[in-house]
Amino acid sequence: MRQDAQALLEAGLRAARSADWPAYRARLLELRDAWAALIERDEDVRQQFEMLGAAAPQYDPEGCVAAFEALAELLSARPAQTPRAPPPALDLRGLQPPEPIVRILDALERAPREPLRAILPHEPAPLYGLLRERGFSCSGAQRADGGFEVLIERS
Repeated sequence: MRQDAQALLEAGLRAARSADWPAYRARLLELRDAWAALIERDEDVRQQFEMLGAAAPQYDPEGCVAAFEALAELLSARPAQTPRAPPPALDLRGLQPPEPIVRILDALERAPREPLRAILPHEPAPLYGLLRERGFSCSGAQRADGGFEVLIERS
């Protein structure tokens, strides 16, 4: 496993063990971006990421730590590979509605097969239904700086 991927795993484990759930979610998103190619072709890895993405760490912290440790073990057992770099983030903080949603939809129209990361001032609940209607899925997490980061991908 590459050193940067190992550092992400260690940072995620530290965040989980210290109950820093915003940092935990952010590291999970970064790991998912970095290992997207492996997730697409390895069912075990995909299921582990899905389970972690759906977990509620504030209600089951021990389970999240154990699942993150299982992910680390699973990834370290896979052949060394070069993780894909996460897509650059589209920072939409400071824009007035509906401009952030308009820019997200424009970016997805220009490159519908590419994942899109967006940073918003808060969770974009109205965006979720629009994305589903257009065949996209998304996951997100609160950022340590108070913003909300969402990763959008073709379903």
